[in-house]
Amino acid sequence: MLFNKGNTRTPFLSMIGGKTGYTNSVEFVLGQEYATEEGDIPAISENASLKAPDASYITRSQNTNVTQIFMDSVAISYAKQSNMGTLAGANIAGQTANPQNELDFQVANKMAKLGRSIEKTFMQGKYNKATADSEINKTRGIYEAITKNVVEAEGKTLNIWLLNQVVKKIADANGDVSNLYVWTDNTGINQLHGDAVELGVPMGEFRANEYGIRIRDLILPTATVHIAEGQFIEKGTALLLNFDVIRPIEQPVPGKGNFFLEPLAKTGAGEKYQLFGQIGLDYGNELFHGKITGLSTEFTPPKGRKVVTVTETP
Repeated sequence: MLFNKGNTRTPFLSMIGGKTGYTNSVEFVLGQEYATEEGDIPAISENASLKAPDASYITRSQNTNVTQIFMDSVAISYAKQSNMGTLAGANIAGQTANPQNELDFQVANKMAKLGRSIEKTFMQGKYNKATADSEINKTRGIYEAITKNVVEAEGKTLNIWLLNQVVKKIADANGDVSNLYVWTDNTGINQLHGDAVELGVPMGEFRANEYGIRIRDLILPTATVHIAEGQFIEKGTALLLNFDVIRPIEQPVPGKGNFFLEPLAKTGAGEKYQLFGQIGLDYGNELFHGKITGLSTEFTPPKGRKVVTVTETP
């Protein structure tokens, strides 16, 4: 129920839901980072080859994130259950506004709320690893995760050349640029379309990808990227994400699973349940992603196609 396929209000979860990983520890490993030494043109004589060169060492660093708790409760009174025949709103013949099962209806809506909470956390979450039971584990969101492939827009509108700079940074860091998504808001999507119109750059029609997310393709000098409207986008920013390396990490409770519904102690004339789950974000190696900051938040309409005139010098 969390990972619904389609252009939902949780598109980030829709993109990563089919690749779920599992952990039995609050802290989980994202991967290791290390720098590969650059090659050179050797200049070694026969005499020099009789002595081995001095050894060098490649240092690795391990990156981790944490899961965090998401929970909510559902309560249904006996009075509500016994009054399902009463219609609310307009009393029109044939009206069937009430659900067949009140509990299913309430749970579905609570799960939708939890999904939105997880979506926002995976985007904007600020990392914290608890050192005591009274402290809170907080998973690191994708915004906080991206610290290296960052371009400062300095108040410019989102445009093709800014995207191209970020793609180049990802490529220079040995990241994969073959399936990047531009994750932006509605203003950013309109601005990119306007920039493409001015530059005469081909921009594909809207289509649904394999996850049901509505996207458009944009051809850049360095790669073809997919443009999608995200949720909980921070003002003045845009992301370039490689979803091939992003997945949710769930931490199930033994014998119960994850995001399960269980009854609570009865305290009155009704039934009360709790929903409980633990989940965190595995964003892979941050060098596979990029970020643009300092963008203008105002849309600037295109003025027409730009024409470049070249004058030959005799």
